[in-house]
Amino acid sequence: MGQRSLLSAASFRCCGEYERTPGHIVVLTPVPSPTCDIYLRERLRRSTLPVHFWSLGERPPVPLDDAFVIVVRYVDAASLAALENAKSSLAGVAYLLDDDVAAAIGDRYLPLHYRLYMMHFWARYARRIGILANELWVSSDVLARRYATAGNVHRIDPAPERFALPNARPTNETADVSVFYHGQKTHRADRQWLRDVIAPVLDECSSCRFEIVGGRHAGRYYAGLPRVTVLPPMPWPEYWRRSEATRLDIGLAPLVSTPFNAARSWIKYLDIARFGAVGIFAAGEPYESVVQDGYNGILRSPDNKLAWSEALIDLLRDSTLRRRLAGAIGWPTEIKTPPMLKRLAPSDSTEGRA
Repeated sequence: MGQRSLLSAASFRCCGEYERTPGHIVVLTPVPSPTCDIYLRERLRRSTLPVHFWSLGERPPVPLDDAFVIVVRYVDAASLAALENAKSSLAGVAYLLDDDVAAAIGDRYLPLHYRLYMMHFWARYARRIGILANELWVSSDVLARRYATAGNVHRIDPAPERFALPNARPTNETADVSVFYHGQKTHRADRQWLRDVIAPVLDECSSCRFEIVGGRHAGRYYAGLPRVTVLPPMPWPEYWRRSEATRLDIGLAPLVSTPFNAARSWIKYLDIARFGAVGIFAAGEPYESVVQDGYNGILRSPDNKLAWSEALIDLLRDSTLRRRLAGAIGWPTEIKTPPMLKRLAPSDSTEGRA
């Protein structure tokens, strides 16, 4: 088997087999971790079993006997060795992926240092994680299809702590309208794509103020455009607090066609709503599962920059439309949860199964 196939999603297998009944839940996670907060922490508040969070880089907080372990994205040498040593006494291991780590390796749109990190991680740890894991939890249908040969694969949708939806936030009473795009280092292609969308909008609409997260790279790329604020990437806890305290008007969620982007979840629907904003989203997967065009958001072709500019100008000029869309933004009603997680943490009746 060649190196390329060893570093692909198709090479991953869930080989773990366990017979013990879970006595407690241990979540191995980086700290801080948006993935843990978005997919697990709120769900696990409903658990009928004790829940322990094991910070990556530290020793297990409790003995692992009879533990059902959820691995959030990453392991390191010490944590993986601890799991391997305890394998015979575990009750199960689920591996949670909310991005396609394997696809990142060959995606030229991603920063080189990120690709190299993912290549090192996947080559060093993926096979050993698979030997331990008896379930794979993934955050999109694309991921589920890519990892279908892994074995016991289930969808897990975002289910963060509830927050005030846009219709419960104060309305914007000023003449200025704030537009924003917030993406981290893996969103470079989307940041670049949006420049051609936002430039004519800023020329056409003097009321538009555009905010983008991206640091020096975004600063250079958006240099020369008026009324643009470039924010540096910020730690997850700080970003979460800002989203609940800051009211913005229109959020953008493009999705440039790249191998890594194709596997993303619909979390930006909630990211935008948390700022009290309405959104323009890339049509197709994953957003069409939660956004109805013209009802609780706007859907536009992910390839048509002109259509995005026109939709944005319409929203900027029509406060009634913005209020109507904002009023329809709600919590998705068909949230998919892996069956094992539903047993460990009984959920609301509105949640669907993977």
